[in-house]
Amino acid sequence: MHKMPNLKSRLKDNPETARLSLTETVKSKIKKGEKVIFVFDGFGGMIKSKDIIFSGCKTADEIIRKYIEDNYRKNEIKVVSSDMEILRLAKVCGCEIMKSEDYISEIRIAGDKGKNINHLFINDSEKPDGMSKKDFEYFKNNFT
Repeated sequence: MHKMPNLKSRLKDNPETARLSLTETVKSKIKKGEKVIFVFDGFGGMIKSKDIIFSGCKTADEIIRKYIEDNYRKNEIKVVSSDMEILRLAKVCGCEIMKSEDYISEIRIAGDKGKNINHLFINDSEKPDGMSKKDFEYFKNNFT
């Protein structure tokens, strides 16, 4: 969140809102069937989700390190972090790694500024755009 200017400023005023904004943004960008786990430092507030872990008395880095070490399918894990120590560990263990800055560019959060969920709508052309004058006259004469 510290690499995203709009969230960094929100983090000072309302950390819960900043965390929720990050999680919803990332979730809206992942592919169907992909799983994402967020690890935040400290204790959780109002956000309750199986995809969000708060480190409590430990650091988020400790939680991430343990998750990597305990998971036997390391090649299926992608670690996104700005912490070089965590990225090195993940790489040595066979995980896919990505710096936070690169991930932000990949999901193009900056390009979505000011948009809402409707920008994800894909027009499938199932329904016609309009009605021809001939069809209109037919319906008008037969159904009115």
